[in-house]
Amino acid sequence: ITRSREQAQQLKLASLGRMTANIAHEIRNPLAAISHAAELAGEDKLGEDRVRLTRIITDNSRRLERLVSDVLQLNRRDRVSTEQIPLKAWLQSFIDEFVANESVPLERLAVEVSTDATITFDRDHLRQVMWNLVRNALRHASSGPGGVRVVLKTQARQVELSVIDNGPGVPASAQVQLFEPFFTTDSKGTGLGLYLARELCAANRAVLEYVDQTPGAHFRILCEEAGTA
Repeated sequence: ITRSREQAQQLKLASLGRMTANIAHEIRNPLAAISHAAELAGEDKLGEDRVRLTRIITDNSRRLERLVSDVLQLNRRDRVSTEQIPLKAWLQSFIDEFVANESVPLERLAVEVSTDATITFDRDHLRQVMWNLVRNALRHASSGPGGVRVVLKTQARQVELSVIDNGPGVPASAQVQLFEPFFTTDSKGTGLGLYLARELCAANRAVLEYVDQTPGAHFRILCEEAGTA
């Protein structure tokens, strides 16, 4: 048992080391861009370049803020405060909050609810996971009505909460890396969103998976209905 614990600790430390190295690498590029832009901005003859340099500094500062915020969220996976959440009512409240904060037309989201299931979950964790999934889906979906579907159903007392878009989907070659930290196809993304979403689901005894289907991308949260575990 002692040997197994030591091996587990070594694996954890090795994983932490790789993640730290990746974080340093991810921070280095925007910092270099900000530094270079600031140096150029200090020169006398800038003209129209001043606007471009200001945009570079602003964009990369926001990228660093997103990265730091995502890294800080990693600690939350070990801080779980669960409660029973009736999903039908929760989803309506979530959608209202999302469209208001993200300035998204309500008609772009289609909500399909066939159950009034209740799950045991950390409310903040569930909000963060769904926010990430819906925002990603909107980025890849068409701009027309119902481009993103949020589907809630139960099968054999297991709750399935899905976010499905009508975009191009995830190539088979990228699917195995989807939930790896720092893997992203978005030049402005941190690559921690899906990794963190899966970690938060696992902390709540749920599973986040990608369902391979054509067309579009389908992410599904699976968890036991409250009172059946």
